[in-house]
Amino acid sequence: MEAIRRFLILVASIALGLLTISSCQQSADKSSYRIALGPWVGFGPLYLARDKGFFEEQGVDVALTVLTGVAERNSALRSGKLDALAAPVDYFVLSAGNGVAATIVMAIDESVGGDGIIAKESIKSFADLKGRKVAAQKGLPSDFFLRVLLQQNGMDVGDIEYIDMETAQAGAAFLAGDLDAAVVWEPWLTRAKEQGNGHILASTRDYRDLIVDCLAFSPNLIRQKPDDVQRIVNSILKAIDYAKAHPIEASEIMATYFEVEPAKYRAIVSGVEFADLKRNREYLGTSDHPGPVFHVASRASEIWLKAGVMTRPVPGQDIIATEFVQAKAR
Repeated sequence: MEAIRRFLILVASIALGLLTISSCQQSADKSSYRIALGPWVGFGPLYLARDKGFFEEQGVDVALTVLTGVAERNSALRSGKLDALAAPVDYFVLSAGNGVAATIVMAIDESVGGDGIIAKESIKSFADLKGRKVAAQKGLPSDFFLRVLLQQNGMDVGDIEYIDMETAQAGAAFLAGDLDAAVVWEPWLTRAKEQGNGHILASTRDYRDLIVDCLAFSPNLIRQKPDDVQRIVNSILKAIDYAKAHPIEASEIMATYFEVEPAKYRAIVSGVEFADLKRNREYLGTSDHPGPVFHVASRASEIWLKAGVMTRPVPGQDIIATEFVQAKAR
């Protein structure tokens, strides 16, 4: 009996050891990635993918970090402290034009009224902006949006008194009466209307495709770990589908990361559309039939070159990879 007892203890010990080794091996096999994003409500699906365990289901561990400044983002990408970054198309064109490479693999959300230009009631058209104080944050979507619309109206930033100002500060300065116009996002657009200080001169509701937030990875990582990039794309697309199918529950999870109540979060994202698989395939297209993102990238390259903030043109094919949304399997 004693021999049998010892044998059973030995078997149990071996089994426990194998289980421990297996557990450690699984932990070691799970790849970890660092993704940076800004404090924008449209990035909610990344938090949802993490909190609902969608990344874990795919066998990847993802750490999310908030970075707000352009210089901060560029430094983190250049130094290799980040594996991926969520930002608009024009940002990735600008960074590539300054030697900081990142490859877009999917769209996350698009602004459909969430960004715009607020102006005093006396300003009825873009022509009325000439010589007036207009604030935007250089290097960010507000800057790009302003430059595109000025160009479409036969103007450029030289025709206005351009003031480089952080978005929240620009919104507050406009409401205080210190600016004639400002390029902002929600909730500043709504506040301008509600407080009677101005009106919306233009918004992304009328200019689709321009302000689309995307996820871009280090080109080296895409070459070395394409399967993991695909897993992360799959996880975020699953989160977007979940948010559309369960808006109340999803908003309760996502709202906490933006310090607003769920109902307020849902109101704010009414000016945002999360990009599901169908929209991703439309927006990115294929190498043979490029989608709208390539036109936006080309336009951003033209705008930023003219602004003198980058040194070389950036072809869309250099910073966009369409295969991950085209290959995504349900």
